[in-house]
Amino acid sequence: MITVLILAYNELENIKKTVQGFRLFGDIPISMVVVDNGSTDGLREWIKDQTDLTYVYLDEGSMGWAKAINSVRKELQINTDVLIMEGHYVLTPRYLRRLTEVLYEDEDIGAVGGVCNEAYYGQMIHGNIHNYKEAVEQAGREMATEGKRAIMLDHGAILWKKDTLDFIGEFCEKADSMYTVMNDYCLRVVMDGRKLMVCTNAFLWKLSTESKNDAFEWEKDVMEEKWGIHYFCSYNESLIQLIENTGNGEMAVLEIGCANGGTLAEIKNIYPEAKVYGTELNVHAAAIAAHFAEATVNNIEDKNLPFHKNMFDYILFGDVLEHLHEPMEILKYCREFLREGGCIIASIPNVMHVSVIEQLLQGNFTYTEYGLLDKTHIHMFTYNEIIRTFYEAGYEIEKIGSNKIQMRDEQEKLIDSLLSLGNRTERFMYDTFQFVLRARVRNRKDYE
Repeated sequence: MITVLILAYNELENIKKTVQGFRLFGDIPISMVVVDNGSTDGLREWIKDQTDLTYVYLDEGSMGWAKAINSVRKELQINTDVLIMEGHYVLTPRYLRRLTEVLYEDEDIGAVGGVCNEAYYGQMIHGNIHNYKEAVEQAGREMATEGKRAIMLDHGAILWKKDTLDFIGEFCEKADSMYTVMNDYCLRVVMDGRKLMVCTNAFLWKLSTESKNDAFEWEKDVMEEKWGIHYFCSYNESLIQLIENTGNGEMAVLEIGCANGGTLAEIKNIYPEAKVYGTELNVHAAAIAAHFAEATVNNIEDKNLPFHKNMFDYILFGDVLEHLHEPMEILKYCREFLREGGCIIASIPNVMHVSVIEQLLQGNFTYTEYGLLDKTHIHMFTYNEIIRTFYEAGYEIEKIGSNKIQMRDEQEKLIDSLLSLGNRTERFMYDTFQFVLRARVRNRKDYE
């Protein structure tokens, strides 16, 4: 039995679809509870005729979701696994069964989430699925249930194991939005040594597309006060795609600036036999990463990595080199830790992007909290500067790709104008937001 808590606040039409999804595709015993946090849209009237629903109306209205969930769990004395989901999602066939299979494949698993058309933490649906109908069709096919470990779960829908809820306790009522409430609880579960999992073939469809960034901005101070960090990193797929396991022995990967360990955790999912290591400046982030990798607190610029020579097949720099005072010297230093044929894999923002040039033409070069002109960036890179830096550091770039963002028509026209000047530039130098590369150590005689 699973107790499903459907959280509702002024979205009656979405709630109807969510409930209907459980009626159609609920393939294991469930008890549905609609938690109404003070709605005024007619939900109370509609639900009177829904005999298969338990309805809890919170008289206080619009209380924080953590307080709402805690209140309902106490009031109903829930004694089962609990699926907590927001009221603008619809499940697909076999969703609950597949989540449950993953939840109980290991006694150390505390919670599991599925994949969705809009989600954080590597839980986006991949493949040729563009709408709910296609998601239903795909989910209805027979396929083996697949789970992978995660550092965090998207807040939209999470299935919590009963004994995890009993042990971890109440949700933190200092947080208000579901984003922050669930991030906090996930961290508590991870720090207790329990696993979070994603079921990669349990499909959920999000009906609305409201921004999630607002919640992050509102409550990042709450998380920083409690955990010492306000960011929760997923994995860097661009870096992972450049890893090639030759199969010659045990692969070893080091990530410089590993944050919470998301990329290393995903590498371990893909290459279970790999040895993964991380260094991180933030002691709190490193403590989280240590649950997924051999992570240490370290400043790469001190040049005191606690590893022996010729240890790694890959050293990763995910948006790190631009934060260093002497990136070329650090790249030189890292050569000694790479095995024969070892590589640096890096993602690097491009300061030549048209959005920056656009500002310069207006007389501005304003640093920001995030993005290309992040105020913590020390060293700026262009395509040519990347090539030069790696060559002089003793590397040969094998592959280099471009990550791009959507541009306005005015920006496309500006690039056309710049190219018409006849200088030695190409369009990719202007429309690339971030370069991603793999560079192999050259023959030592070339640079010694």
